[in-house]
This record gives sequence, structure tokens and C-alpha cells, in this order.
Amino acid sequence: MPHRLPMLLLLAGAFLAPTVLRAQATAGDNTEPATQNGLVAAPPANVSAHALCEAHANTLFDALDSAHYDAASADFDAALRARYSAAKLKQDYEVLPSEYGKMLGRGRPHTGDMGGHTVVMAPMIFERGTITAEVHCNGEGAVSDLRLLPTQVMTKP
Repeated sequence: MPHRLPMLLLLAGAFLAPTVLRAQATAGDNTEPATQNGLVAAPPANVSAHALCEAHANTLFDALDSAHYDAASADFDAALRARYSAAKLKQDYEVLPSEYGKMLGRGRPHTGDMGGHTVVMAPMIFERGTITAEVHCNGEGAVSDLRLLPTQVMTKP
């Protein structure tokens, strides 16, 4: 019978529970676009905040699926990148299978607004549970928060 775990938080380096990952930038932090080879990629002027956040979320999810943690964190804003390194993301993400079993797939992402930020949410389906991945983007489109929240957890066999 499935049971729910209390929502516990992992704040970019302070591991409080293996069930939830959270790395959040604080309000008022400076943001800067991700760079690649020292070049700053500016989004096209006609791209909506939702479309840009969706693109960053899909890039992040695909990179996590492929265990490319540097690529997964490439679109983090400066504050989140400073507080939550690719190495820490790797460490935290690789704990999930020990709690939830093998990842079976990812559901369709949904985009909305929460607290003035664009948020992309997608279910991540594991053998022993489902996690909702939330990617929050700031006004410039950079990823300012990443949360992996358990939505359904089944007991281990």
C-alpha cells in the first residue's frame, strides 16, 4: 500500500532527506545567463518566458537522464550555480534510485506561473514511486530553483 512521506527539503548542500531535492536561489540575487565556451547565449527576442523555461527544463531533464550534470546545471542562474554545483546535483540525483528504484520514464511536462515565476512540472516515474520535478525560472529565463518532490511513494519489497 502506498504511503506519503513528509515533505523534507534539501537546500543546495544541506542533505536533510534523500527523498526531496531543493536548490533555491534567494530573492534579489543577481542573475546571469549560462555561458558555453565563454560565450553568452541570448534568447531570441520573440521567445516567451514559458517557452524559454520549457526549453531549459527539457535540457535539464534530458541531461539528468544521460548523467550529464554539468549540462543539467548550465542554465542555472548565477546564485543557484554558486550554491548548487553540478557535483552536488549529481550526488543528490544519484541517490534517488536507492529510494525509488529504477527510473521508468518521465511524464508530459506542464507549465504555469507560481509566485511570479514560470514553473515547469513533470512527473518522474520510478519503480517504487513518482516524483514531481519542478523547474522554476526567473524573469530572464534562467533556472532559479530545482525541486524533486515525492508525490507517491510505495514501500520497498
